[in-house]
Amino acid sequence: MFSRSMSTLVSTLIAALGLAAASSASAAGPQSQPEAYVGANIGLYSKYDISCSAGQKCDKTANFGGKVYGGMMYEQWGVEAMAFGTGRGEGTLKLGGKDAQGSVKMGGLGVVGVLPLNFGDFTLKGRLGAAYTHGTANYKSGASESKNSIAPLFGAGLSYAFSKQVSLTADLDHISAKYNKAGDKAAVNMFSIGASYKF
Repeated sequence: MFSRSMSTLVSTLIAALGLAAASSASAAGPQSQPEAYVGANIGLYSKYDISCSAGQKCDKTANFGGKVYGGMMYEQWGVEAMAFGTGRGEGTLKLGGKDAQGSVKMGGLGVVGVLPLNFGDFTLKGRLGAAYTHGTANYKSGASESKNSIAPLFGAGLSYAFSKQVSLTADLDHISAKYNKAGDKAAVNMFSIGASYKF
């Protein structure tokens, strides 16, 4: 069911990107040339906001994460779609309204508006939007639960234009997701680095 929902959301995001590009080009006139780009980042450091109980194993730093993304950039703003995964963190979660030891991970799709500030070859970007997330909790007791939800997605990034097409990127994204049927949620800050290619 999640894969079908993800496919639907991907189609919607692609259509939204195309519509945004067409409407902006029409409104801005022939002088404005939007730039399309794609990229991929590897998560170097991701930290969950879950708690730790005394005497229990706790590792709030996710073991792996990353994202792939693509977008359209205009003169003063842009729109970007991404698919992401944050890796697994371990600590104290909620199960049936009570504390329970376990691990949590999340992934999903997001779309954000982008505000760029250019400083020569460097560009600072602010991002704000929403994500369709899939959170999963695996408890020490052997139980597991998952939940799909929509959550805010925001972050910032810094890129350096290595050439006219290729930029090196460093991003910090704040992502949250519900992970069980009761709607309990966790959040993670993911720092990632990678590269993007401008068409």
